[in-house]
Parts: sequence; C-alpha cells; structure tokens
Amino acid sequence: MLKQRVMTAALALPALLAFLVFSPNWVLIPFFTSLVGISAFELAHMLGPKLETVFSKEKESLAPVWLTPVAVTLSCLIFLGSSVYSPSGGKGLVLFGLLGGILIGAFCAPDNDRAFGRIVAILLAVVYGAFPWLATWDLYVIGDEAYGDGSRMIIFLCSIVWAGDTGAYFGGKRFGRHKLAPRMSPKKTWEGSFFGMVASIIGAVVCNIFYGFSIGSWAAVLLAGILGGVFGQMGDLVESTFKRFSGIKDSGIIFPGHGGFLDRVDGLMFAAPVVWFVLYSFKPLT
Repeated sequence: MLKQRVMTAALALPALLAFLVFSPNWVLIPFFTSLVGISAFELAHMLGPKLETVFSKEKESLAPVWLTPVAVTLSCLIFLGSSVYSPSGGKGLVLFGLLGGILIGAFCAPDNDRAFGRIVAILLAVVYGAFPWLATWDLYVIGDEAYGDGSRMIIFLCSIVWAGDTGAYFGGKRFGRHKLAPRMSPKKTWEGSFFGMVASIIGAVVCNIFYGFSIGSWAAVLLAGILGGVFGQMGDLVESTFKRFSGIKDSGIIFPGHGGFLDRVDGLMFAAPVVWFVLYSFKPLT
C-alpha cells in the first residue's frame, strides 16, 4: 500500500504542479470545474444509496439514477457562477443551487421519509463539491492578481495539507498509542495528529521561504499552517465517517493506492476555506 501511495504521488504531484504553474485561466476554470464535478459525484454516489435505505426503512433500496447527475450539475453551476460570472450572479447561483437541491429532493420522492434522505444527499454533495473548490479558486485569484502567479497559493495550501498527511502517517506509525477518534477512524492517534500539525506548520514556513516570503506575513503563514493542519485532519475524519456510514472502504478507484478522488483531497477540501480566510483577513498581498 505504501509503495502504491509513493508511486501515485511521484507521478501525480509533479504533473499537477506543472499544470498549475503553466496553464492559463481559460484552461484552469474547466479543470477546477471537473474537480467540482468529481467531488460531487463521489459523495452523492457514496451517500445516496445508504440514505435511501435508511430513510425508506427497507433492507435494500437503490437511490434514483437522477440524484447524482443533479448534484453534479448544481455543484458545477455554483462554481462557474461564482468564479466566472459576477459576485452578485454567483450569490444568486449559490442560492439557486442550494434551494434547487431542496426542491428537487422534496418533490421527486415517493414519500416524505425518502424526500428528506434525498435532500440530505443532494445538499451534502453540493456543499462538499462546490464550496471547497471555490475557496481554492479564490486562493489562486489572490496570487494571480498580486503576482501574476496564482499557483503559489495553491502550492502553499497543498504544502500544508500534504506535509500534514505525511507527518501524521509516519508519526502515528512510529509513536501512535492513544486513539484520536476511534468511532471515525480507529487507526488515527493523538501522537500522529501532533506530528501532522508540526509538519503542516513546517510545510507552510518552507513554502513561504521558497517563494521569497511573498505568501504573507509570518503571523498569517503560521496561523494558516496551524488552522489548515487542524481542519485538514478534521476533513480526513469527516470523510472516514461518510465511508463508514455508507459501508465502503474507498470513495472510488481513481487513484491507485489512494482509492477515490475524495480519499486524496479530503483534507485539502476542509483546509482550503480556512487558509483562504486567513490570507484574506491578514491582507498579506496589499
């Protein structure tokens, strides 16, 4: 498993970083939109069948075939409206997406119990699919407007999350004794979490040094490292909860050794809004 993880990272990470650095915005917007769609697809596909079973009170009950495409479509509309259209238009599409999900789930169901389950599935997929990538895109825009290079902000975010993942894995494997959240993920330990947090801070600091201290003030960088590390680990635990609820091991099979797309980016999706908020609040680029 570790060999698969290393091989996947060795092939995927350089390609991703090169793509972010050299691609123009008109290429990146469709790319990020595809990430939104994949995220919404995997979550709706993961939770839809289980929620249908739970709320229908039947031993086996399949989610309707339209549920996942609806969640993907609404998520992509929200992202495109907020990233390409206008701030006001984006807000309108956010409301349209969320309220549309509620209306579709409520009206397209044979009974009230399953209506509620479908609403939950659609809204979770839309929120999980659209909003973390909107925050990631806003990070890119911040760097692009300030330096003509938005990739450095994405790399900063990835440095925090991926360094934290690595530190938590090896720290927990070597020193792990006390369970962190056994209901959500039995293998996670407090010791691993601590090493992951330290690694996230180091990742933030090293990235800021690499880019000539242009990411932000030291206060902003350290706070982003701390909060990004915390929320990155929490994102991992939340996705573990989703998978255990759904009775599956991986969210998908898109990455060898990592399972699905969400299995690889769960921490990034929770860290992105926090890192964006910290950098925006400190206004380090003015």
